[in-house]
Order: sequence, then structure tokens, then C-alpha cells
Amino acid sequence: MAEIVVEIFARVVLEAVAVVITGAIREGIKEHRSKKSIVSSQKQNRSPTKHNRAVLIVTSNITFGNDCERLVNIAFKTSQTFPNIMGKYADVHRYLCEELAKHYPNEKFHIIIGQNEKFGFSIDDGQYSAEIKQDRYNVLIFTTKQNSNTKFDTHDANSQMLFKWN
Repeated sequence: MAEIVVEIFARVVLEAVAVVITGAIREGIKEHRSKKSIVSSQKQNRSPTKHNRAVLIVTSNITFGNDCERLVNIAFKTSQTFPNIMGKYADVHRYLCEELAKHYPNEKFHIIIGQNEKFGFSIDDGQYSAEIKQDRYNVLIFTTKQNSNTKFDTHDANSQMLFKWN
């Protein structure tokens, strides 16, 4: 009889220990999730200000305009996320020219990037033109008619300016 009592007592103790351990594990998991949630929300608060997408305002050709809008959004998103890769006007200009040349190899593109409050512009001469507006920047992309003997001069007056996203 004593053996049965000892065995029952041992099982009760083991069950009690198991319940305590299970509760401790659950509490640890809840605490870990809570800390993870706090860290996650802190990371979100530290992320740089995200700006609205650039939108196509005017274009001479809808396919060209949509291509430009997509490329400008990629460039601006990259500039915000990785400013060391595409933080200057020249970086965005180079990217846009390279990508447009893949789709329009016989065209020479001019690209003007400016802050919205600084200036406005209008082009109606080229076969391809697009104006894209974002909450901070306007981008004008256009082609001009050219003589095949004429060489282009690239003016990079503002090419080293940094984008200001904050």
C-alpha cells in the first residue's frame, strides 16, 4: 500500500512540475513575442520618411510615359532606400538614360530633375516626352530632333546635388 501511495505521490509531483515548466515556457514565449513586437515597432519608427509615388502628368506617348513613370519610381525608391547607390541627381539621370536606351535605342534623351517649388517646365517638340511629378520632385524626360552630325553637350550643373527625402 505504501508503494502505491509513493507512486501516486510521485506522479502528482511530476504532473505539478510539468505544469509549472509548461507555464514558464508559455510565459517566456509571450515575453519574447512582446519584445519582438516592440523592437519591430521601433524599427518601423526609425525608417526614413516614405514619399508618395511619382505619377505621370503629361506624355506624348502613353507607352513611353508609363515606362518613364515606372523607371522614375524605381529610381526614387532606390534613392530613398539606398542613398549611397542612387543619392545624386547624376545617379538617377544615368539610370534613366541606360534603361530608356534599352527600349528606345535610336533616341537621345534629355532628363531634367528639379524640386517642385523651384521651377516648372513644358516641352512639345520631341517625338517622346513625359512629365512625372512626385511630392518633392518633377522629372521631365524628352527627345529632340537632331542632325546626325551634331554632338550633344551634357551639362551637369546640378548632377552632384543630393536628393533630400527627410
